[in-house]
Amino acid sequence: MKKSISFFLVLTVLLSCLAGCGGTAPQSASSSSTASQAAESPAAAQESKEESKQEESQAPAQGGTLVIGEYILDTQLAAKNPFLPRNTAQNLLNLMYERLVYFNPISGELEPELATGYEWNADFTQLTFTMNPDAKWHDGQPVTAEDVVFTYEAMKSQEILDRYNMWSRIESVKAEGGKVVFTLSQPYVSLPFYASEIYIVPKHIWEGSSDISQELNEVPVGSGPFIWKSYSTGTDVQLDANKDYWRGAPKVDGMVVNLYNTAPNTTLALLKGDIAATMGTIAMSSIPELMTKPNAKMQVYAGLTNFVVAVNHENELLSDPVVRKAMAMAVNQTDLITKGEYNGVFPTSPGWLPDVFGDLQNTEAKESLTYDPAEAMELLESAGYTKGNDGIYQKDGKRLSFTYHNASGAPAQQMEAGMIQQWLLNIGVEILPRLATWPELTQLLQTGQYDLLQNGIAFPPDPYAALNTSFHSSMTAPIGTATAGTNYFRYRNSEVDALLDQVSAETDAAKQKEIYTKLQSIIAEDAVFLPMYNAGGHNPYYDGTKYSGWVEDAPIFSTRGVIEIYQIQ
Repeated sequence: MKKSISFFLVLTVLLSCLAGCGGTAPQSASSSSTASQAAESPAAAQESKEESKQEESQAPAQGGTLVIGEYILDTQLAAKNPFLPRNTAQNLLNLMYERLVYFNPISGELEPELATGYEWNADFTQLTFTMNPDAKWHDGQPVTAEDVVFTYEAMKSQEILDRYNMWSRIESVKAEGGKVVFTLSQPYVSLPFYASEIYIVPKHIWEGSSDISQELNEVPVGSGPFIWKSYSTGTDVQLDANKDYWRGAPKVDGMVVNLYNTAPNTTLALLKGDIAATMGTIAMSSIPELMTKPNAKMQVYAGLTNFVVAVNHENELLSDPVVRKAMAMAVNQTDLITKGEYNGVFPTSPGWLPDVFGDLQNTEAKESLTYDPAEAMELLESAGYTKGNDGIYQKDGKRLSFTYHNASGAPAQQMEAGMIQQWLLNIGVEILPRLATWPELTQLLQTGQYDLLQNGIAFPPDPYAALNTSFHSSMTAPIGTATAGTNYFRYRNSEVDALLDQVSAETDAAKQKEIYTKLQSIIAEDAVFLPMYNAGGHNPYYDGTKYSGWVEDAPIFSTRGVIEIYQIQ
């Protein structure tokens, strides 16, 4: 039995182009004739004929190459390992690999991908996925239940591959004909949403690996709409259309992803019309200029990435919740959203769950933190911190002085970092700025070798998964060791752990909501991180200049969206 479960609706904002909007290509005129048509005047007949020709010229065409661009560094293409998407360019993996199910952040629903559907048993301890019989690997071999079993067993064999600690609740994964059966040690209602994060790989290619975590996967073989063709270092990635793709062949013959080493360079290419779209990169200050371009559009939606200033709780001073709360009160989210991101993002709740989780979001936790520098300083002073002659607060001879890492080559991030660093200085916290590339930031987060670090943290599309991945103590690790999940804060709270363990097996919706509400209150009160904003997608593209067919009810580069893009002849 096919199921599609939606816990929430996603807010979608579409910024219309200011000039020249493209749309769905009209249907070709019918070839049938009627008596009234036969009686048309010669002028009317000629007009109808011209309209028919125009409609035919606008109909979707096959062939051509889709040329887009993205801010991707060479280091992000050193490996193409789908087991470790944090260490490679995931937006490229999305074109080549698929999961059992896909979470559509615009509709807020799980959609079929390599599985046509799934079904639970009565007590939610067994989940059965029915495999898509039409799916094939890029080398022509069929995608089977055994491939799924191999993928999940590989995650079990190497802890680093099980980045969400799924095997702590999975007892077994078995193939039964055209089905995959997950047997669980206890109810695990979030499993389908976790499954929407796991790429499936072909067993016949990967089973010979002695250490999957070290595989570079130079020539990826997936089941998605595009096939790896070549990579010119620092220049571009070329992909061929998968003519045997189970949804139907892409309307273009191939895709070229031009690579740029900074967001401004990517944006410049977009503004010049050298590329038709990016996979999300744009210098936010350039959005007003972009929207003056003919046929320019922006697909914007809230989603599953919270941008924050991560706070390392292993730092003795930052382990003090008073210090964390004072710093959080110094950050002006409104200014970050309006001045830094041009209203293309949404507020991050101090309780973590964003607006997309609907009534499961604790609105009191969301509103518990206000921008108030004066109160922030009063809070520090009431806890025994005093200002030194240099204006920096200190206690017991230890100054509130911290390194602050943020992304290089990203103007909006750098501008926002400057704003936050000044706000912190205004309340007597010294900041030592450090720049790093995106891959370097990820490495620092995973290993905990930072004080404060500005970055986005993505999470699975489920409230338990979102909270557990980032706040359960099992999802962190000692300094110098990579985390299992995304608890980069090194946050440990036994009450939070107990509540997360409880809700993971809870099947009653009302009880789930009660626990989620309490969890968000604790996280907000502990001021685990400094909130910035929530981001889903802001995908710029030109519709009707050289390409059309872009979807609006899913991300434009989702597997079902990208196959609809066609080149205008």
